Amino acid sequence: MLDFNILFKNHFATRLISDFNIRKFAEIHLQRLSSNNSGGEFNQFIEDTQNVFDSYFGSINDEDQNFAVQQGLTISVTKVLKEFKQFISSSEGLVRAQFGKKSAEYQEFFPNKMKEYWHLNLTNAEKIMERFYKAAARHNNVFGDSIKNLAQTLLEEFKEARSNQLKKKGEVAEKKTTTRQKRKNLELQLIKNLHYIGYLYPGNVNKCNSFFDQSFLRRKKEVKKKN
Repeated sequence: MLDFNILFKNHFATRLISDFNIRKFAEIHLQRLSSNNSGGEFNQFIEDTQNVFDSYFGSINDEDQNFAVQQGLTISVTKVLKEFKQFISSSEGLVRAQFGKKSAEYQEFFPNKMKEYWHLNLTNAEKIMERFYKAAARHNNVFGDSIKNLAQTLLEEFKEARSNQLKKKGEVAEKKTTTRQKRKNLELQLIKNLHYIGYLYPGNVNKCNSFFDQSFLRRKKEVKKKN
């Protein structure tokens, strides 16, 4: 029994067809449309296919660039956290020497001991950094401006780096959604072309197949089996 669902489904909507393969498939298809377009029959299809092709692969390039920027911002955040941990290690000795490890002042700086700073992460970093800065500001008369100012600088650098990272992360996520839709647009345009060519040459399997190179759509197992 003939199953019409096979005819009408989107055959390109599968992870088995990589971006590289659908790109090669579409490029060859466009070339063959153009070479069989002496009467202008495929003008609109060539234009529409080229537009969605350029849109999709242009979006992929933009997505890659945004992700690279995001990775760079992540490195910036990690660098600030590392510098803050090093700063805390040196500051702990000063605070301990000045007030003693069991003093109330020491507890202001290190309420959960040094372990809290060793395990600093993106979730709690800003809160802990700000708490240390405020403690340094309260005891500015003892340590002078050096600890307070450096704590403030690192806090502000972290806030800025983290804000930029989260903003870019959102842009990358949004771009991924847009890119997925543009891939679907390309897939559906190829399906439209497939059906139109079938309409032009009904029952002429060889002629219809001449517009496509299906080798880029085969699964890896199928290619190995054939070889």
